[in-house]
Amino acid sequence: MNDKHTVRHIIEDLLPLYEEGLLSEETARWLEAQTADDADYEKLVRLSGQSLPKPELPEPTEDYAKMMAKINRKLSLYQLLFMAISFVLAIRTSLLNESFEFVLWYAVLGFVTYLFYKQMKIVFFLSFAPVFLWSIGDSIYEIVNGSGDGGMGVIVFSPVLAAVVMASIHCLFAFIGSLMGLLALKIRKIGEESE
Repeated sequence: MNDKHTVRHIIEDLLPLYEEGLLSEETARWLEAQTADDADYEKLVRLSGQSLPKPELPEPTEDYAKMMAKINRKLSLYQLLFMAISFVLAIRTSLLNESFEFVLWYAVLGFVTYLFYKQMKIVFFLSFAPVFLWSIGDSIYEIVNGSGDGGMGVIVFSPVLAAVVMASIHCLFAFIGSLMGLLALKIRKIGEESE
């Protein structure tokens, strides 16, 4: 124990316990005796008793508000982009264009929409609304051009019913895609839990 280097390391290790009052009486007396004879050790004791200066942290409210506004703008942009894609898909691949590509595209739309939003109601809205509006618009166009036969009830009721049926068919395939998205998320969650 006469090695000054070893004693210094022991004192450095014991100082936090000494400051907290957790040393036994005998060890505390030994530490006090060692530090009383040496100026370096006394300096260590003084330094250990001083608290460290706390750095000033900036107020998080301004930074947080700016960050949240930026995130919300980016999410709004993604939502608008996603809505535009869904309307383009509705117009290009709907049954109204006598194409059955919509089966694949609406399943993909449902899958991606569910992965992005994780809400079925948004999947239903994004798959139902564009086709419904497109179908109503197509029916109005046909009525205006004089191809609509029958009374006022047939002119109003028939296009709305046809639009609901058409949109429901597209919504069904988007729902199937969203179920695949839900299944993918569940499988991923189970995989993460097992690791």
